[in-house]
Amino acid sequence: MRIEGDYAADGYATIRGLVPPEVASNLFRQLQLDLQAAGKSFASFSQEHALTPRPTIEISGHFYRPLTTFLWGLTPIVSQMTGADLLPSYDYFRIYHEGDVCRVHSDRPSCEHSMSLTLAYSDDVPWPLEIGSRLVAGDEPAEDDFGGEPFSAVAMQPGDAVLYRGVDLRHGRTQPNPNRWSAHLFLFWVERGGSFAEHAFDQLRLKSELARVDAMVS
Repeated sequence: MRIEGDYAADGYATIRGLVPPEVASNLFRQLQLDLQAAGKSFASFSQEHALTPRPTIEISGHFYRPLTTFLWGLTPIVSQMTGADLLPSYDYFRIYHEGDVCRVHSDRPSCEHSMSLTLAYSDDVPWPLEIGSRLVAGDEPAEDDFGGEPFSAVAMQPGDAVLYRGVDLRHGRTQPNPNRWSAHLFLFWVERGGSFAEHAFDQLRLKSELARVDAMVS
């Protein structure tokens, strides 16, 4: 594992080899196998999303507990990287399709410390995550680009991650995905005793997700 950048000074850092690429690809594969065993597919989890132009496949760690276990297990090392005493809030898995973008946005309070981990690319073409340079005050409206704001683009291989302050810096993927598909895991933490401590383990999100699922099956 190699850390590039100064998280404290810049609000983000790149972590090369956070997990071995074999672990990243097999986490993706295991999720796929477990869905097949349950008689489902990734397409079953396609949903509309405000940040993408078309439905996106998204699976919450609340509904696939190995993802939650992954989040909890990373908490000590991410606490060391941030220099803060962290508690996990939530995580989710997402598949983007060819040509997809992710609109530029800042995150909700449960994403005080955020991580984007690349799991797999269908065509092995890195798709950069872009991080803005301007501190924002809360959840700003999503935009198609950064406007005149300077930003950094971080390309990742499977197993690489970007750790960033999701509530403070806008981020997105404005370049269309060059792969037929790409698989990612997004993980979030809050500081124990901090301004967003009430979002630890994110029970509010869990309740909203359960309500959404109930509406789909009713």
